[in-house]
Amino acid sequence: MKIVIAGAGDLGFHLARLLASEQQDITLIDTNPEVLETAEAYLDVFTIRGNATSLEILALANVSRANLMIAVTTSEQTNITAAIFAKKLGAKQTIARISNSEYLDDNNKSLFDELGIDSLISPTLLAAKEIKQLVAQSSFTDIFDFQDGKFAVYGITLERNESIINKSVDEIVSLANNAQFKPIALLRGHNTILPRGNTILRRNDHLYFTSKKRDIPILLDFIGREERKVKKVMIGGGTKLGFETARTLEGEYNVTLVESSKPRCNELAETLRHTLVIHGDPGNINLLKEEGLEDMDTYIALMPNTESNVLTSLLAKDLGVFKTIAMVENI
Repeated sequence: MKIVIAGAGDLGFHLARLLASEQQDITLIDTNPEVLETAEAYLDVFTIRGNATSLEILALANVSRANLMIAVTTSEQTNITAAIFAKKLGAKQTIARISNSEYLDDNNKSLFDELGIDSLISPTLLAAKEIKQLVAQSSFTDIFDFQDGKFAVYGITLERNESIINKSVDEIVSLANNAQFKPIALLRGHNTILPRGNTILRRNDHLYFTSKKRDIPILLDFIGREERKVKKVMIGGGTKLGFETARTLEGEYNVTLVESSKPRCNELAETLRHTLVIHGDPGNINLLKEEGLEDMDTYIALMPNTESNVLTSLLAKDLGVFKTIAMVENI
């Protein structure tokens, strides 16, 4: 399959790596020569330096023969324009990355269909949705829904006192009280293992399994894992993701958001109707403690700096916060 990707940043590079590993014919377009050099060094892809909205560049990329064109630059306007041009030039399917959530409204879908954009994706909204799932199912580290949520893949890290440690996969499946439970992968250190019936589970293993949602309470009880009801949530950082996360959660939880920029705080306070917005440095753990961090059920670190997110999450965990979630930029 011939695939053209516009944008060789973190998202574009990651997509190119995944698709190139499947032996797809990948062309990567970007204006930055450094990211293209990195892609050439590590990936089996063809690179083109230039603007993806240029008809000349799209022609050079043979977009007319592309089965798929994915526009994931940091510019929403570039992505929309490039996807429209690609479709008009003959690309069979187009996908554009956007940041404006208004575009994802069902009422606007026909407009983008007419323009020639088959799918719109918003990494920010997808991340906010995933965070909401992790808050709702606080005992899990990963949740991936399939078939509109009819079943899902869950990830859980096995801790010291859990009942399934030192048991084989066959044993735990047979003891699971008739719940639908199928281990599909096991992360042990840096190795991924496909579990067999005789595979023994160990402490600190990260287990992925499929299950129907209705069986989750039974499984948690079987594993010996507490399912805590989350009520209070603190978000560190008023970034786009911080805003979308607060907007997604504020109808169901008591949400506090800490942001260092006073003008941004004013914007957030005007838009978020049920979120307490606090002006202060979300990387300052003493400030977070003053604002009630120790009483929170969940702390979500969404600052622009990965190190600050990881550090404040670790400190929140030490203070007894049940669930911590940190955004990281480095794949």
